[in-house]
Amino acid sequence: MAQNKRWLLVSDVDDTLLGDDQVLAKLAEVLANADHLVVAYNSSRPCASLRRSLTENQALPMPHFLIGAMGTEIQKGESGESLTEYTQYLGQNWRRDQIAALVEDMGLQPHPDKYQTPLKASYDVPNEETYKRVVKRLQEAELEAKVIHSGETNLDIIPTEAGKGNVIKYLYQRLDIPAFQVVVAGDSGNDVEMFQPPFRGIVVGNADADLKAKKGDHVYQAQATHAAGVLEGLRHWRAV
Repeated sequence: MAQNKRWLLVSDVDDTLLGDDQVLAKLAEVLANADHLVVAYNSSRPCASLRRSLTENQALPMPHFLIGAMGTEIQKGESGESLTEYTQYLGQNWRRDQIAALVEDMGLQPHPDKYQTPLKASYDVPNEETYKRVVKRLQEAELEAKVIHSGETNLDIIPTEAGKGNVIKYLYQRLDIPAFQVVVAGDSGNDVEMFQPPFRGIVVGNADADLKAKKGDHVYQAQATHAAGVLEGLRHWRAV
């Protein structure tokens, strides 16, 4: 370990930590002995879904925090207590019912209920052009929202202040951890927002093209895949 100061690891879950239980167990052992490291899972899935993964997969260690639904929920890991001050802040200008009515009137199909939350509306989108039309219609209706198009067919609509990157700023400031001692890890296009300097990024070896294209001194492209890539990156940044 390079420093006797606290670090914050914020990692995506699906196909970043999950994907190889054997290497995940090795990472879990390292994290269990890294008292200086605060761990948060940051997923597009709601926190309730992440908790099911923790129950179903014993290799996945309990983090200090769960961040769910594209940066719209934060829970404490062990207790499950929600940081309600954060969700109250996000909800100030959020008009979910009006947004849902507008998008569904355009013919988009919502994702299953388990992927919907009070602060995230998710839909299937057939192409880039439809995504652009949704953005335009929301602007015309003066409905404040952030629209995220990922994985070609996924459309997530969340409050403008939310997102997988913005929520990290809230968390590291709350924990009084320096921004340059924040390490982020991901594998897909909806993780791109996390890779903001001075955060130190880890792109796992199985990442898609959107993240493989990320360049800069703040981005480390791991050779190993899944949890092994996260561990490789943590060692590169001397966080463990």
